[in-house]
Order: sequence, then structure tokens, then C-alpha cells
Amino acid sequence: MPVLENARHEKFVQCLISGMSQRLSYRESFPKAKRWKDNTVDSRASELIKASEVLGRYKELQEEAQDAAIMTRKERMVTLSEIAKNAEKEADMIKAIDTLNKMDGDYTSKVELSGSVKTNPYVDLSTEELRKLVSRDG
Repeated sequence: MPVLENARHEKFVQCLISGMSQRLSYRESFPKAKRWKDNTVDSRASELIKASEVLGRYKELQEEAQDAAIMTRKERMVTLSEIAKNAEKEADMIKAIDTLNKMDGDYTSKVELSGSVKTNPYVDLSTEELRKLVSRDG
């Protein structure tokens, strides 16, 4: 969603995203509202955030902010590498290296199975026995 055409609405959304309350965001975006009573400002701000284009823009910017806060794989690897290189405790260094190895898929799991698997339970039956089974089921 592009920037809102109404500059005051866009500023309202930007203020909200920056952490301001609805009341302060509204007053910042609509300078005349600085003289209004809190109840009036709260009511107008509540109505404005419910407007579909304003709410859509708010949700879009909120999602972008959340995406930016999530570390990329490379950032995580760099952080773990720095911990491994600069760790004061050997256990911290080992844990960081272990985690990096897991991220790279350096460890493989060995699984052992025992027992037998019978793929065809009718393999030992004769043709006559198979015909009897078929005629019984039919």
C-alpha cells in the first residue's frame, strides 16, 4: 500500500508506528486539535484509525517493522560467530559453535531399525488359496 494521499492521515499513522498514543498522534497530525478536549481528540482518533485506508496502512507499516526486527539467517550466524570468537567461557564458545553447526546441517542423525517388514502378506499363498480368499470377500 502506497503512502496515504492525505498527508495528515499518513502522519497520524507514522506517529502511531513510532510509538505515540492515538491521542498524541492525532494532535501531532492535526495541529488545531491541540486546543480540543481529550474526549473529542480520542473520539476523532478512534474514528480515523478505523478508516479502511488508514488501518490498512497502519497494519502494513506494523508488519514491515516486525519484519525488520527479525534477524536474518546471516545476522544470526554472524552473532553466533562473534560469541564463539569472543566468549570468555569455553562452554559459551562450544555452545555457539554447536548451534552454528546445527544451522549448517553438519550433524546427521543415525537411526537404527530392527524387525522385519512384510510388504505382501499374500506372497506365500497358492493360486487356489488366493481364489478362495477372493470368493469369500466378494
